[in-house]
Amino acid sequence: MSAIRRNIVPLRYTDPSVVAYVRTPSDWLVSNCGWIRGREAVLVVDTCGTEQDTLDLVTDVRKYSAAEMPLTVVLTHAHGSHYNGTGVALRNGGRVLAAAAAVPRVRTGPQVDDVHFQFTRWGALEAPPAEVVHTVVEPVEVDLGGVVVEVVPFPGIAHTDGDLVAFEPRTGTLFAGGLLSVGATPLATCGSIPGWLTALDWLDKVFPDVRTFVPGHGELRHPGSFPIAVQRTYLHWLLDATASSSTPDFARLATIARRRWPTWSLPERHLGNLLRAHADQHGHPLSPHDAMHAISDEAGGKINLDERLGR
Repeated sequence: MSAIRRNIVPLRYTDPSVVAYVRTPSDWLVSNCGWIRGREAVLVVDTCGTEQDTLDLVTDVRKYSAAEMPLTVVLTHAHGSHYNGTGVALRNGGRVLAAAAAVPRVRTGPQVDDVHFQFTRWGALEAPPAEVVHTVVEPVEVDLGGVVVEVVPFPGIAHTDGDLVAFEPRTGTLFAGGLLSVGATPLATCGSIPGWLTALDWLDKVFPDVRTFVPGHGELRHPGSFPIAVQRTYLHWLLDATASSSTPDFARLATIARRRWPTWSLPERHLGNLLRAHADQHGHPLSPHDAMHAISDEAGGKINLDERLGR
């Protein structure tokens, strides 16, 4: 049992104040967030998966900004670990920006999966008011007062159908959300592996001036860093391993993946990713629900987050 650590990493202390909120060790409900403060407002990139973690996030945000500064919450995608706390974060007002495909899920409310997870500490989670959730269909600039943040949706399906990133150009900080995962097995079951590889190339092309990547999971990285190259290698391997039209031995391939990437957390995800890769290449349907059943079976049954995320 290991407690979750919050590491507040100021990338710049003065305007713009850019802070990465790195949460480790990576697990199913543990993801990174961050915020950018201008003279007049604060932009928060992603929330947390539970009420209490999101309340802790908002408390830390307010240590770096005036309490009356309005919040804009930018959601990089609609996975529960990133958006569940949106309504919590906006209890005192604010607005949400999300990609088109993510908006309906955000408006519906938090993603609380009691089928595949044993967890009792979700807290009081609620959906944000529907009228404050705004759709981002093309790049937009958010002016925080002397600080402009670029919010850019990926034009396709990658980690999910509905990924976007936030870029602060003066510091060269890119909040990449689920498109980048460092030290944790990526999760492709809700997206497209060929599309994800395209998205990594898109990041290189659209944001050539990045100096710091804030991944959705894991420690901060810089352009050209080895872990980002390893993620590309892994996604290519998934496609190569499932290239045959015949049904492969997914369990054997998942074992190979565990051996090739032995230090990654969440190795049960390999099986779901292999199913996604095979479906992508051979045109058969794969629901995220079915993929999660396979992942939880690989983990030995319902995943006990009460034990894994012990406080």
